[in-house]
Amino acid sequence: MFIRFAQLLIVVVPIAAFAWLLNQELVPSGSFVVRYAVGESSPFIDRLLPDARVNADGVVTDDPIFFFAHPHRHFDRVDAEVWFQNDSVPILELGALGNVETQAYALRPLQNLIVDNLGWIRLEKDGLVLLQRELTYRGIDEFLENPPAISEIATYQTSLAKPYVLEGYAPTSSSRMLDVSLRGSHEFKTYAKDETLSFDFAYMDMNRDDGADAMTVVITDATGITVADARAPDDGNVSNNAKPTALRHVTVSAAGLPEGVYKVAMQGSRDIFWRTITTTQQKMVFLNNLFLADEVGYKPDPRPVTFWTEAKHLSFSTRHVEGLQDITDTLSSGPRLTIDEPYRRFDYDVNEFGVVSISTEKGDLEVTADGHVAFSQDAYFNPDPARLTHNTDLDRLGVNYVLAEYVSPERVGDWYVARATFDTDRLVLDDSSWKFVISAPGIKDLGASLTVGRVDMIWTREPFQWNDLYAYLARTH
Repeated sequence: MFIRFAQLLIVVVPIAAFAWLLNQELVPSGSFVVRYAVGESSPFIDRLLPDARVNADGVVTDDPIFFFAHPHRHFDRVDAEVWFQNDSVPILELGALGNVETQAYALRPLQNLIVDNLGWIRLEKDGLVLLQRELTYRGIDEFLENPPAISEIATYQTSLAKPYVLEGYAPTSSSRMLDVSLRGSHEFKTYAKDETLSFDFAYMDMNRDDGADAMTVVITDATGITVADARAPDDGNVSNNAKPTALRHVTVSAAGLPEGVYKVAMQGSRDIFWRTITTTQQKMVFLNNLFLADEVGYKPDPRPVTFWTEAKHLSFSTRHVEGLQDITDTLSSGPRLTIDEPYRRFDYDVNEFGVVSISTEKGDLEVTADGHVAFSQDAYFNPDPARLTHNTDLDRLGVNYVLAEYVSPERVGDWYVARATFDTDRLVLDDSSWKFVISAPGIKDLGASLTVGRVDMIWTREPFQWNDLYAYLARTH
């Protein structure tokens, strides 16, 4: 009897093991569940990093933290569930890497304490939240169909469907040049009406870092559809010998476009230094981040830079001693901001209402702003609502309405549980891994902390098909 049982085990165990492995590989149901709990190991989700920002108990004190997930086959969608404790960090988001070159992440809200705690009149519908300082709209549809002035609106994780129209705008054939050196990838918005949208970019490959430095310029409309693009290959020098190319040009244009706002993405590595932009477009505002480049190898001496912005919170940093300098807010009677240390972020709050001009002594400066930036007063326009960030001053901006695509997290015992979804075709799969970040902007400045307890994921694909089995067997033999 024992011998027969042993013989049965000899037959059954390999079959069961093969069936288990086959189930893991093929995922016949179409759904694969993975879990990671802080302090435990998971074959599919790595622990939270870096150690300087999150400890072994999942307590987060700096931003951002990250982890890698390792899918063992193709999946179409990721449904993530994050368990956390937080009562002091204004905004908490989960992001997935969508572009290696620009390090752009697709961010999803986990918790927004500003939206949750703002004591305004609140309306909700289909995942949208509308907060009103005073009761003006009875429903969200009414707000979307007949919105107030764009300057009165702040948005979070959403946009307005009604197209922006710049009243009184008329095209011109006069050419103008933006003569400011910028480093790496940038984005700006422009406006077109009855004219050909056209830009000439003069740039140099400075060859300070290893690797090829191809560049791309992409123009998209308000819905994100590409209307024109242009590309240029690397100069052939992939070393870091710091031998720059001569000035090169790339031109992009689009004719017959409907009136409206268009976004231009200048995509390139940190070796790409944009020197001038020539265009007949009258309006041009840069978005969020600037890298004012140094002019070594281009101009004999550094030049000052002045820009105009409605931003109320800016930060400045430089990586070199040569970039140390003073920053001036020309409307402020307060002291200058002195950048006196490399690799340190210096924050600056604008106390004035409306648009102000900021002057730097030279480039070699990274700038982050919570608003649009123009390099001339005439080029400035504001086609977007204010972005609701962790430090947005709604009163100073004159905001009376907040529109957010946001669902508050569920409370389960002592934990908050929030969910987020990602389409994998928009994620970078590098070395069979996805990279995720948990972003908590402002956490260090506030002296705050939060705790991450676990991350669960469901990876989804089409259910099992017989040709999947054939493909699997073909790969393993």
